[in-house]
Amino acid sequence: MKRYVLNFLAISALVVGLVSCGKDSESEPYIPEPVPNPETPTTTPEEPETPKATTFTFSPLHVEGRFFKNDQGQTVIMHGFAQTFSPWFNEQGTQWSDYDVEGCLAYNKGIIDQILNAGWKMTFVRQHMDPYWSNTPGVQTTGENDISAFDYNRFKDYLDQVFIPMAEYAISSGLYVVMRPPGVCPEKIKKGDKYYNYLKIVWGYVSRHPKLKNNRYVLFELCNEPIQICNSKGQAIDNWNGATFDERGQLLTEFMQGIVDVIRENCDNIVLVPGLHYQMLYSTFEKYPVQGKNIGYAVHCYPGWYNSGYDREVEVVYDKFKDGWDNEIMPIGREAPIVVTEMDWAPEKYESSWGKAITGKAGKNGFGANFIKICDDNCNVSWLVFTEGHLLAKYDDNAPDGKTFLTDPEACPRPVYRKYLYYASEEYFNLVNSAGYGSGN
Repeated sequence: MKRYVLNFLAISALVVGLVSCGKDSESEPYIPEPVPNPETPTTTPEEPETPKATTFTFSPLHVEGRFFKNDQGQTVIMHGFAQTFSPWFNEQGTQWSDYDVEGCLAYNKGIIDQILNAGWKMTFVRQHMDPYWSNTPGVQTTGENDISAFDYNRFKDYLDQVFIPMAEYAISSGLYVVMRPPGVCPEKIKKGDKYYNYLKIVWGYVSRHPKLKNNRYVLFELCNEPIQICNSKGQAIDNWNGATFDERGQLLTEFMQGIVDVIRENCDNIVLVPGLHYQMLYSTFEKYPVQGKNIGYAVHCYPGWYNSGYDREVEVVYDKFKDGWDNEIMPIGREAPIVVTEMDWAPEKYESSWGKAITGKAGKNGFGANFIKICDDNCNVSWLVFTEGHLLAKYDDNAPDGKTFLTDPEACPRPVYRKYLYYASEEYFNLVNSAGYGSGN
């Protein structure tokens, strides 16, 4: 989420110490039974062997090469939406407030239900463990990138009361879950600094929680929108101050590897690694990849990024957009799965999206159609639409095209809804599970 959203928040808290982590309980993680598509053929006792499923089966994930695979060996490319659990991001504080756990759960579970009932073919949700819950109430901070208010005990309490119940509900609804830690990165990060140690504390506890560890329906996005990586002297190392590619790459990978290693001490959940400059820069990971199994990369993409233009309402040109994507994302996208965990677009007049652009035509001008084409052509890119959940829930595909955010084909909801229908089809399933799929990219 962009830094300017911080102006809307008055998140408080002050931490006086980070206490040690408690012991795991002996309870097992929440793992539902695999849920096949209703159209998937079933086996009768008389059949000599189980027929191969012809549609997607919702079952635990792992990484195989550059793809996510489920326990049936099917290639899984996820498509979804995002939720965050604070009053402001739940319709600007109009739905619940005052640390109302039941109100938060009722509202956000209801949003999942409404989205699916509206016909959206979602397969994952990105859930933000918002610092509203883990910050000490009444203590002023400078924004979501200020961790001085983090209270470890509050985080543990609300992980159990809010974040895990929401993850379990999503999974029971047939959705994989990408969990992201509270807040956003400060402008500068470096291995061993306060934020690095904060991430180690958060993920150290999350990754050994008995309901989350080795729960392969749950993926961990390490942090949100790192901007600059610093050397041991605290000097920012990036493309804009003459730093070398190798120096930037080594420092970034060392930072991320340290967090991954903490998680790997406890579990094998899929980990999604972010890049620098608000999750835009990934080319160094080709030479300096994060090591270990079940590693993917979490990317953000908005109009104007990846050399696609920088006007307020962006006129995106396909060739430039594709070149920018190929230069920064594909070096690692050829080696590991990609998940775009923030992306949207719409004409600016609707005031309902972070990205200001139009859908346009694939291979020509416009952001949305070209973003979808690039993802599809790359073969292993999962992605979500960052539109607020209550708006997705109101979408009606039977409504005629119009000049509103939910009916204008040049805004993201209508084309994304219809594309998600295709992704849920047997035709698409057979394509991504065909021999040689993605081998040429």
